[in-house]
Amino acid sequence: MKKEYDSFNRIKLKNKIQGMLEETLSKGTVSIIAWLAVTMILIVIIFSVMLVLMDLKPNNETDSLSLIEAIWQNFLRVIDPGGLQNAKLWGYRIIAAIVTLLGALIFGALVGALTTGLENMFIEIRKGKTEIVKKDFTLILGWNPTIFNIISELVISNANHRNKKIVILSKNDKIKMEDEINLRINQKELLKNFHNSLGEKSHKIYQTKIYCRSGSIIDTDDLNIVHPENAESVIILSSEEDKEDINTIKCILALRKKAKKIITEIKDERNKELMDFCFQNEENENILYIPTEKWLSRITAQISRQPGFSVIATEILSYDNDKIYFSKAGKGLIGKTFKEISLNCTTSIVLGICKKNLDKNNLKEIYQTEMAEGKLSGIQKNIILNPYKKFNNNIIDGENIGCVIEEGDELILFQSDDGYPEFHFEELKIEKFQWKSDMEDVILPKSKTLILGYNKRIYKIINELYEYVSTDSEVHIIAKMDEEVEKHLKDNFGSENVTNEDITDYRVSEKEYVGEKFNLESYENIIILGYDNLETQEKDAKSMLTMLLIKKLLEKNNKCSLQEKSIVIEICDEKNREIVELTEVSDYIISDTIISSVISQLSEEKRLYYVFDELFSGEGCEIYMFSADNYIENFDREYTFKELSTIVANEGTILLGYRDMDERVEKKNDHGVHLNVSKNKKIRLNKNDKLIVLFEGGNEKNKKKVI
Repeated sequence: MKKEYDSFNRIKLKNKIQGMLEETLSKGTVSIIAWLAVTMILIVIIFSVMLVLMDLKPNNETDSLSLIEAIWQNFLRVIDPGGLQNAKLWGYRIIAAIVTLLGALIFGALVGALTTGLENMFIEIRKGKTEIVKKDFTLILGWNPTIFNIISELVISNANHRNKKIVILSKNDKIKMEDEINLRINQKELLKNFHNSLGEKSHKIYQTKIYCRSGSIIDTDDLNIVHPENAESVIILSSEEDKEDINTIKCILALRKKAKKIITEIKDERNKELMDFCFQNEENENILYIPTEKWLSRITAQISRQPGFSVIATEILSYDNDKIYFSKAGKGLIGKTFKEISLNCTTSIVLGICKKNLDKNNLKEIYQTEMAEGKLSGIQKNIILNPYKKFNNNIIDGENIGCVIEEGDELILFQSDDGYPEFHFEELKIEKFQWKSDMEDVILPKSKTLILGYNKRIYKIINELYEYVSTDSEVHIIAKMDEEVEKHLKDNFGSENVTNEDITDYRVSEKEYVGEKFNLESYENIIILGYDNLETQEKDAKSMLTMLLIKKLLEKNNKCSLQEKSIVIEICDEKNREIVELTEVSDYIISDTIISSVISQLSEEKRLYYVFDELFSGEGCEIYMFSADNYIENFDREYTFKELSTIVANEGTILLGYRDMDERVEKKNDHGVHLNVSKNKKIRLNKNDKLIVLFEGGNEKNKKKVI
């Protein structure tokens, strides 16, 4: 019985030791290294004590060893077994040999554990699961084709600032993400081009550090890896599969209490309304929902009505050239009128003002009404674009001053960088000119528009088009579509205006018949849309093929050229821009580029949302290109840009630039579009040239002659 009990205790003790060993090993490399180090130290100390107590020496000529000396010699034998050859006495040799053998075993295991630990650490790093310990970075959640444009825009935006960082969390493999970013984005080349574009204003520029992590954007554990609470702003990218914004909404719910600022694209505007309703009693100032479909539709409609508008939209939204900034008004500007600072700012175009304290009662009644109806959300944030027509009592001595600058106000500037604007105040007398369009009743033009292709934005585009043309205008749709879509379009726009065909499907021998059948020459505006059901490259290829066919049919028999038509082509991939430009089309809308530009700018300054929302909506200010003869009569002289700005300001409008129609086919000159021109530059305009202005639109009586 006693033997059985002893055997049981031995087994129990053995199991305990085995369990302790397994528990130690399961704790990972650090625990293993710690135990091996402790074991090695104990071996060295124990055998060193034995050497001292037994008075063992390497040879007879050597004095007795102290404990410190014995420990040192045994430690050297652990890491260098060759030291044993100097020993002469066998007692010392035996102890030294045991220490050497045990040390080699333990030290080898220690090196192996270190190697394994480092290897595991590198594997963990490659997995992208290590935590981000940085602060004040831009966090991008998700991955879609727009990410490369967003990163490029952020790199340019950060060029003036040291130690800027971008962190990306996506379900993709970390190494693949890094390789793809390095392949698609050359920071040195990008910043070099940006530096050269600054010219005399160039200064030292800095690269942006980019960190990638792998994980799900809707998994809270993975989100904790990137610490969204430490980010300056969070950008949520919707995947192509997330058609109903499900993952985007879940990600917002997980972050809304943590993140300082969230910018996200919403495909279905009803989801924004739902989120606003659910959290209407809570603070949601940190979340910006970008209505990309609405803004893209608006821009497409504006481009089709105003050839060259695509260049303007791209420059305003992109960091490559001039962009929009908020800048606090200096003490020297306090008490001056908006008109004074607008006309005397030498480095920027002053688009408007952000009032520190805005008395809504000072606004004209129409704007108070629109605010009450939920329109012009920018005014709710004290953002006033083109103040000339928004305030009561803005006429002093017969002159429209806009408003008076007060302490704490900020200027909304269109300029090349985020530096403080320069001013040179001087009085400029300009003979007032009666705006021709005011002499007659304004009649919106009748227009005939052809839309080739189909995607979900087509309804919004058509609705936006009708804001610029008379109600008896025509819109015809030619696209390959399923029966349900065809029925829906015919019910909304009339069966005679919808043709379920793809003009690129006709055989070569039938192409001439296509031109005659659809009478392409009769349309003032042609819009080519990409099909939603195609992949990006296939979609762009289809659109470009359609563009080439239209070009061939229009130019056949010298009937007309592309320059005589307003033709807009929608493409998705920025890389296809150069191919499109070979067709000599100056107007194209790169949807992914526009989306990424908006997102990257909002991540830096969220108040830009309200500026863009007004520019790309039907209410408030819009950008127009008016014929030069709307403003000036004498075309035999040169005008400085400041003189033109003053003439335009007398009509309560802000001059952004001009378009030289003789340069409209020249890509190197931005197709004749010149924005934020030096105030001293002398310009000779022709009657057919355009002045690009920030104009107060929103209703038919305000619309002027555009074409």
